[in-house]
Amino acid sequence: MPVPLLADRASGALVGMAVGRCLASGGEPDGSLSLTRILAEELAAGRRDLRELAHRWIARQREDPRGIDAETSAALAHLARHDAPPAVAAGQGGDPLVRCVPVALATFDAPRTLVSATYHVAALTHPDPVVAWSAVALNVALARLLQGKRDFVPDVIEALRNNEVPAELLGAVRRVPLPAAPPDAPRSGVAGALADAEAALRLAYHEPLLERGLRGAAQPPHASIVRAGLAGALLGARHGLPSIPPSWTARVDRDGWAAVAVRLVRVDAAVV
Repeated sequence: MPVPLLADRASGALVGMAVGRCLASGGEPDGSLSLTRILAEELAAGRRDLRELAHRWIARQREDPRGIDAETSAALAHLARHDAPPAVAAGQGGDPLVRCVPVALATFDAPRTLVSATYHVAALTHPDPVVAWSAVALNVALARLLQGKRDFVPDVIEALRNNEVPAELLGAVRRVPLPAAPPDAPRSGVAGALADAEAALRLAYHEPLLERGLRGAAQPPHASIVRAGLAGALLGARHGLPSIPPSWTARVDRDGWAAVAVRLVRVDAAVV
């Protein structure tokens, strides 16, 4: 794959993710996006220590807890007290799905590492198998889009079938290519990880236009900040950074996200 094209898609993924969340939140403080940035910087620097990552997340949450969902906050409090992830899931919120996006960029050409790393990063705060394996499903799809492959569903199914994953997740992925009604609106303001994963995968598979896909994920009645972030990552990887309207990037760190994306896919910035 030409190096500039890979860099363009990787930058589109991270900038699209940030733009999607910003559109859905109305520009409110997004602490969870800050946790994603911390992970991206750790991976881009070649660091893989989950304990150190957890400590950085804890410090960030203590510094400013705004915009960090309740499930993640509870998990980080547990990590701070016990120096270990919670053994029991606090819920099935989808924030870890967005946080794991940088893992897909760092491991897009190493499928086994992608599966393992994504699962363990998600399980740091959300050990529920539905959440952790949904993150894996999305990252497999994202990696294939980075490589220019549009039909990611067979690869996602293969990755899941090689592991003991919840049957409902496999069913959701198998439904992605089928025509269906629009996704359900988030329940009580927060969609479950599985619902957000299926909705984002469906948009990446069926929606030809990035702008329309992002608006659909970010605006009522189907709005979800997680869903919008995931849709932005997948559609941004599919179409590349130039497809994201400049006016949409005004409130996000476009250049910073693009720079760390290039480092994650191990592209020399001098040749981009």
